[in-house]
Amino acid sequence: MWHCSVLAHLFALVLLTSRFGCVGGTEGEPSTNETKPSTPTAAERRKAAFGRIARSAATLFDTKITNRGGDGTVVKDLDRGPPLKSNLPEDEDDKPWEEDDDEADYHEYTTKLVQEEETKKKTTEAVNEAAKTPEADQHEEGTSTPAQEPERKKEPAKKKKWLAPRTHESMDRAVVKIIDSDAHPYVTVDSGGRIIWDSSEDEESSSSDDEAEDETIYLTLPNLAKFSAEEAAHKVLSSTAGFIHPMHNRLSEMFEKAKTHECRAKIAEHFGLFANALAMETKFPFEDFYYPNMCKAIPRYRDWDNLPEGVKVQDVQYRTYQPDRETVPEGTYLENANELQVLYVILTHDKPDVTIRLIESVFVPDVTRFVIHVDGKEKSDDTYNALAKYTFEKNDEAEKEGKPEYIRMVPRENCVRVNWGAFSMVDATLKALRTVFGLDYYDDHPHEKGGDQPDNPHAFTFHKLIHIASTTYPLASNTEIRNTLASHPLDANFLHIILKPNVPSTSVWGYFVECDDALHRIHRIPPLNFEKGNGIDIYTSSQWFIISNEFAWYLAKPPKGSFVEYYLDYIEHVVVADEAFFGTVIRNTHFCSTLHNDNLLHLQFDRWENEADGTRDQRKCVMRDRNHCGRSPMTLTVDYLPVLELSGDLFARKFDDIAVPKIKGHIDERRRKEEERFVREAKIIEEQKKNGTEVSLPLEEYEFQGEGVLIVAKETVEDEEPLCLGLASSGNQVMLQPCFKDDVPPTLSSDWQMGAVIIEEIEGLNRWDIGPCSSDGELKRNETGELDMFPGVYTPSGPKCMLKIGDGPRAGRCADTDSAATKPGGLLNIFPCYTRWHQLFSFGNGDIAPKGAIHTSLPSQVIKKLKPRERARNEHLCLGVIGRGDADESQWLEEEDSEDEELWPWEHEDVPVYENGRKKLGLWKGQQIQTTPCSNVGGALEWYFVPFIVEEYDEDGEVIDKGASTESDDEEL
Repeated sequence: MWHCSVLAHLFALVLLTSRFGCVGGTEGEPSTNETKPSTPTAAERRKAAFGRIARSAATLFDTKITNRGGDGTVVKDLDRGPPLKSNLPEDEDDKPWEEDDDEADYHEYTTKLVQEEETKKKTTEAVNEAAKTPEADQHEEGTSTPAQEPERKKEPAKKKKWLAPRTHESMDRAVVKIIDSDAHPYVTVDSGGRIIWDSSEDEESSSSDDEAEDETIYLTLPNLAKFSAEEAAHKVLSSTAGFIHPMHNRLSEMFEKAKTHECRAKIAEHFGLFANALAMETKFPFEDFYYPNMCKAIPRYRDWDNLPEGVKVQDVQYRTYQPDRETVPEGTYLENANELQVLYVILTHDKPDVTIRLIESVFVPDVTRFVIHVDGKEKSDDTYNALAKYTFEKNDEAEKEGKPEYIRMVPRENCVRVNWGAFSMVDATLKALRTVFGLDYYDDHPHEKGGDQPDNPHAFTFHKLIHIASTTYPLASNTEIRNTLASHPLDANFLHIILKPNVPSTSVWGYFVECDDALHRIHRIPPLNFEKGNGIDIYTSSQWFIISNEFAWYLAKPPKGSFVEYYLDYIEHVVVADEAFFGTVIRNTHFCSTLHNDNLLHLQFDRWENEADGTRDQRKCVMRDRNHCGRSPMTLTVDYLPVLELSGDLFARKFDDIAVPKIKGHIDERRRKEEERFVREAKIIEEQKKNGTEVSLPLEEYEFQGEGVLIVAKETVEDEEPLCLGLASSGNQVMLQPCFKDDVPPTLSSDWQMGAVIIEEIEGLNRWDIGPCSSDGELKRNETGELDMFPGVYTPSGPKCMLKIGDGPRAGRCADTDSAATKPGGLLNIFPCYTRWHQLFSFGNGDIAPKGAIHTSLPSQVIKKLKPRERARNEHLCLGVIGRGDADESQWLEEEDSEDEELWPWEHEDVPVYENGRKKLGLWKGQQIQTTPCSNVGGALEWYFVPFIVEEYDEDGEVIDKGASTESDDEEL
């Protein structure tokens, strides 16, 4: 009986893999009986396997599509949810299954599928019936006359979207066919369920394409009708081919990474959850998950392509929480930012000196506390001991000064063995939160009261909890960190969440268990989704955050019956759980009303692991498709510092003190200057208040001032129609556009670019704001209208600046050369500003780029991915035009296939040229600006920067001309 029980589990799991596609497969057909033939030839045996047997139905089970609705109106696929969009009919003005009123479309579609199934079933039965006749047997192979099958009605070709829901992935490998060994005694099957052919067969027949493509698993069993039910089941389950072999391979694969008894037992137990669910006809794990969404403050928009009128994606995604202080109750905000109590939770696993440097960089006496979690693996013991020693020494110093402890370690026995992509990342954070509130103490002293309160005697006091890794480092000064956080309500929670519900395919949403420091994929887990009746949605978010005391307590000690309590059971089995936990929790609970959707942390992801050069990190490739891998943030380098400075974020990761040892020193220097600036400004403000004057702070050297600039192509300043960098009336393309209205150029002086222009005189959208700019280096506008660039300490190309359009409906957006364009030919557009390298521009000084040129520089992380011959050419890309430079542009420009052979204006003969023989830029009027190598003379353009003045009028209508400053030949920007 024990043997039968084990086999029953295996049998149930085989059924599961057949229906849910763990190993792939198509579904069986209705059963038919076979006619026992006379002694067959080898050729007849061959045809018996790939003809009549292949077309016969699987006798184990029927997996045809079933009507679950009970009244014939709704048919769902085997994965229990709506089918993929690609499988549904699509109306001209509607997207199927996007809203509830699409149920009629789905009903019509699934009804048609049922009709097609019935037609297919009848046709198959007719074919099998004909195949049973002796005449058909004699003509199947080895004769010149093909078998006569009933004529089938040719069905019209179907589009892919009309495939049945159950066939959205290949399931060929899950097909099991049983061969009656009494009826076909000459058919032999190997342990893998493959038919063994007689070696005497001719070469042509033994190498059939059909055989190579057929992945059906065959079982040879005696006529099961001769046995009792129990005996027949034993015969099926004791067959090593087909049932035991796939199970053996699957378990062996998982046990490869599982070395201990405990881990292999855990895998087997979770395997059993699915096997028992099928055998006992109960629901699979989490198939019936339900919890009501308690968030009322944020509207749910699933389809971002069809948002309600007046709602934009940025309105949904960039949610803020910073209400007017005058409209909220007293105590919502902290009045004095210097009193803000901040607690840092730091996760680390090695390099204790890095963690210590991080602690000391953000420490402010009396208002800063720390909790440290060290990875629970044995190789991190030395790190734990070093940090424990540091913690003891610092707390001892504080005690001698009459102050309480301010650093706390998660007890070693509570530290979690953290693995990439596993739930242990979440668990480590939750363990640290328990240490924050002193719950470790109450775990060891269960009879003491107070552990059910966040302000218990053993809890740290704080307003904001900042959760970071030891590879994180502050970008802003400690004063700026406190000022920023205090500018939001005390209950504000700073997370970065993609506020579009995550609806992954069931084929990639796996059920995992974690043991032996690895993830083990068991089967599938149903993605939680509101439309599927789960009540809530899953949201992708960052695991690093800044949260309130109230939300931290909710996570550390979830109330009985709370969403966190339910969700923890589910998320424990999801890969990359840390990116699906914290955002999902806040978005589905009442805390969503306090969400400020920005975690103030800058990070840049590296390439996907399956795209990596050399050996892959297999820890990040745990999906069934081994090319479906994860990725990690890239290590930040010195040339990325301008991006970090201008990001507006308080922190960044990840840093590597060994690989890039100098970057933190540069950050520390900037933070020091920023701290000095705050002290200086505080004195100015105090003095101005005493004098009763309006508070006004001076600009720093790198801060731009004025009404914006006109960016003029140098070569066109004396043309009848000077050209500038600008936008057309619609669209995002940055082009060469006329600078002025038609009647203005004749009135210009010969050196007009050295002065200023009036806003009312320009044509179109040509006004640009330069800045903000990074602080390393210097920029000045000289007397000729050019920008003089002076390199910085770590930035050879000088300050990097944003270029923002100043007017029109897209005012405030940034010029962008396209992050994908790592070679010349990238098109210049304007997009929302989000501070990445392709939105930051430098100005040539004749060294890196021609004097007056505007260029962007590729980060070293991007350059190293280029081919060696492309690196020098592509490192610095200038703004320019195509078809005018000396370089061979065919090296990077792809020719477009077009039937229109009309030449570009500059491609005609006898076009106007300048004195130097170069074609006039007016031929490129209205053409979009592109990137080109800065060495491409004629293609890389040079520019003047002419400031604007705004005319003001007196009471009599006379112009008050403030003019441009003449105190100095040079103007600081």
